[in-house]
Amino acid sequence: MQTLETDVVIVGGGAGGTYAALCLREAGLKPLIIAKGIIGKSGASIFAGNMVLAGTMLDGSEEEAQATRDWVVRWYNHFLCDQDYCLDAEKWIENVYYPELDELGLYLRRDNQGQIVKSFGAARGIAAKQQGQSGVLFIDRRRKQVRRAEIPTLEETAVTKVLRGDNGEAVGVVAFHYPTGEIYAIRAKAVVIATGPADRIAARATGTREQSGDGLALAYRAGGELLNLEIQWWHASDFKWPTVWQRMHIYPNPLVGTKETARMYNADGELFFDQSTDAPNSYAPYPTQLKRLAQQTEAGKARMDGGYETGYDHIEPEALKLYAHHMKTFEKVGLGYDEARVETAPTWHYRQGGINLDPHTMKTNVPGLYVAGAVGGHNNGSIGFVSYDAFVCAESIKGADLPADPAPLPTAQVNAEVARIEGLLHDMPEGGTTPTRLKMRIRDIMYEKMGFVKTKDGMESALDELRRIRAEDVPRMGLKDTTRVQNYGWLDGLDVFNLLDASELTILSALNRKESRGPFYRTDCPYTDNRNWLVKNILSDDGSGTVQYRIEPYKLPYLEPEFEREDYFKVDW
Repeated sequence: MQTLETDVVIVGGGAGGTYAALCLREAGLKPLIIAKGIIGKSGASIFAGNMVLAGTMLDGSEEEAQATRDWVVRWYNHFLCDQDYCLDAEKWIENVYYPELDELGLYLRRDNQGQIVKSFGAARGIAAKQQGQSGVLFIDRRRKQVRRAEIPTLEETAVTKVLRGDNGEAVGVVAFHYPTGEIYAIRAKAVVIATGPADRIAARATGTREQSGDGLALAYRAGGELLNLEIQWWHASDFKWPTVWQRMHIYPNPLVGTKETARMYNADGELFFDQSTDAPNSYAPYPTQLKRLAQQTEAGKARMDGGYETGYDHIEPEALKLYAHHMKTFEKVGLGYDEARVETAPTWHYRQGGINLDPHTMKTNVPGLYVAGAVGGHNNGSIGFVSYDAFVCAESIKGADLPADPAPLPTAQVNAEVARIEGLLHDMPEGGTTPTRLKMRIRDIMYEKMGFVKTKDGMESALDELRRIRAEDVPRMGLKDTTRVQNYGWLDGLDVFNLLDASELTILSALNRKESRGPFYRTDCPYTDNRNWLVKNILSDDGSGTVQYRIEPYKLPYLEPEFEREDYFKVDW
């Protein structure tokens, strides 16, 4: 085991983690980024397809700025957000973030007159270089900035535990470098969790292979509170085949360069979703898509795992060629611009819920433990908001009364965690199972029983199955190869525990919310209930391993829903 020391440990190398590190370095602090994958090459940031415009920038009117604010609160967060935070983020994105992107040389798509091409509609967006490609280009620049700033990193390294001091404060982490099998104990004055929102805890998900609910599990096991885990967003229009293309998204968002958007068709070829008429002010109309799909499924004209098509075949080819990066996926399966329609299926995307925090400081209830980005449960993400979170997080740490030196490592915690990690490196017993099989089974359960259409019985059945896996299958888990070097099975063994924790807590949170809202639909609670459930749905550990529940109402200083209780399918957001 190696021991390291730094000022701030940042868990995650995406938009939030890298920007927090850059801000802290500029302030004279020493950050260390630990990324489970490769910084800039994995995680949620690379999936960002476009960038929402904030305020009145790029010749926007005040009406357009207000439409975007309304979209952020209503359609993007379903009123489950701090509205003052949203306004503060908007100002920062407009005045700091986009000017910085311009200085970085991030190429935003322009027309022949040199003007940045915007999407049509009240809530506007732009893309770099094409819609569906923005995140890749953006995070590549962040990676280069981190390298130029000489910020130390540990890549392909999984943080397995947040260490706590005598007063319960976060004082460091234990981490596992899986290419070498090396274990690190790292002392720090503060810990930042920035693992992103796109958990791969279902069979179809947009997250990369590294993501298994780690940030949620780490925070919860360290005494952190979680909230609104059930508010899970989906893509309803991702390629069903090939299976490995499940993240290839046929955007229902207003497409850059054209007034058209993707359209969805049922098994009879009937059009059942067109963003321009079904959700005209929603920049990302994913919940509306899901509602329409559920209605088609009820009518026997689609399934919640496919049996319907989505396409761009009605859109002018020149606009697709110039502005839609994902048009390349159609070409790879031999479809031209006039044939761009394929079978699609829902895919778990990011979640709106996450770690409970103060959105104006990014502090959690655990002293010394902060959050940067959409693993926090305060907002639905996007690269702009995530970057703002990282800025606020860094400002809070800069202003904190940090100790002169990191606290001593809690030896008992470190030794216990090292023993846990090492204890997973053993041969599979006779009649045993591999971690990979358990991960696949957990993800199958979550996709089958925690899909968009949820029932109380189905959720309770999923919870029972997961608890059986934990009690019966995990003790039989072993590896086919016990080498210490490049042993992904060993890493998978650690992932199993995070997957189980994140999945169980998600189900418990879903069972506790007795309504349907946004992308969260319970057939036994088919109403959006603003009277009782426009609240934070908070889970915590009482210290004995028992889950505690509480709710806190959201303040509504600027925007309010127009009703107290309404049939879920009649709510347009």
